[in-house]
Amino acid sequence: GKVPRHRLPYYDYYYGATLARVGKWLEAIPLLRKSIGELKDISELHPASEAAELLMEGYRHTRRAVDMLTVFPEYRMMRDSVTREDKIHQLASANIRFETQKKEQENRLLTAEVRLQDTLLHVYSIAGVCALLLVFFIAGWMVMRHRNLRLRWQLEAQEHERADERLRDQESRLHELIAARQDLYEHNRSLIRQLSDIQARHRNTCELDSVMESLQSHLLTRKEEEDFRNAFLSVYPSALLHLREACPAVTRSEELFCMLVLLKQSNEELARTLGISVASVSKTRYRIRVKLGLPEGSDTDAEIRHIMAGEDL
Repeated sequence: GKVPRHRLPYYDYYYGATLARVGKWLEAIPLLRKSIGELKDISELHPASEAAELLMEGYRHTRRAVDMLTVFPEYRMMRDSVTREDKIHQLASANIRFETQKKEQENRLLTAEVRLQDTLLHVYSIAGVCALLLVFFIAGWMVMRHRNLRLRWQLEAQEHERADERLRDQESRLHELIAARQDLYEHNRSLIRQLSDIQARHRNTCELDSVMESLQSHLLTRKEEEDFRNAFLSVYPSALLHLREACPAVTRSEELFCMLVLLKQSNEELARTLGISVASVSKTRYRIRVKLGLPEGSDTDAEIRHIMAGEDL
């Protein structure tokens, strides 16, 4: 078939080269000489230089030295051009490889940087979530703690209020016992006055104080005394302990006397409550002063209050 025009230079070159390889130099030389010009026209110096080299080889085999010398300069120029182009191509290839490697390295660095940024973003996200959870936890803990403290304060306030109410009830009970005791004392005193009037009409003498003290056992029963002591101890739980430490020899009746002194009763109130005379109140106070080792003239009632309150003498 017909060879396309743009493939004709290559056809002459490859056909001539094939004839040269089989030793048909006379047929190969015209084709090779023709292909050199055609290949140069299309700037294909590399196959043109190979064609020139085969052409000189054909001249040598056909003993045409003059023609070989004519072709040699052209061949030399083409080989130099091919060598330069090869070097340029090598340099270009090397530069391309260098740039490619550089780009690959930059891409790797960029990829590593992106991965690092992703990792940092992931770490920061986790840290942010953890910090947010920590803030929520602390806020929740503080709210719960505040709520618990407020509830505890409310419970303590309610407990204090109940304790104060119980204390007020006990104090009220204590004063009721004392008032009942004093009312009983006044009632018995009225009876004794009536008895005294009767005895006076019969010319018999009777000392009222002795009669009052003889009725003491009838004025304050054992149960009433225990009720009074329990009510007193609920208000002043450690008062008797302090008194017994300061005065181990104190008697039960003297303890009652000191308990009433702590309640700041006067001599008349002490006499009515205990069912004794005012003179007997003074005698009881004297005995307690001696047992406590207090000097004469000291305020025995004040010292008793100090002792029962847990204060030093």
